[in-house]
Amino acid sequence: MAALLGFIIFLYRQAPAPLASQLLMLFTSSKDITTANFVLSDTGECQFNHQKTLQISANSQINLWGYWLVCSSKDAVTAQHFIFKDSLSSKDQARLARTILRIKSYG
Repeated sequence: MAALLGFIIFLYRQAPAPLASQLLMLFTSSKDITTANFVLSDTGECQFNHQKTLQISANSQINLWGYWLVCSSKDAVTAQHFIFKDSLSSKDQARLARTILRIKSYG
């Protein structure tokens, strides 16, 4: 599965920009495009596009291509978001990775 995902990402990056944007729209729904405005606190609370505040859980993952966030809210609803590394600046990547590791270590 990881090899297939890597191959898909490779092909996506080789495509011309107009074709790549059309391919991206095929694989993402309007519901998934919630990472345009992402706010993160030092305690792991996050908010996507001014929606309700969620808490990043210890089940979140850091991998080669990005960050798989598993979040929960006070009413026990779980949400999952994937953020690609190249959609963040290097400072934001480091901050998100530190926050995930902190939550995994200290709960």
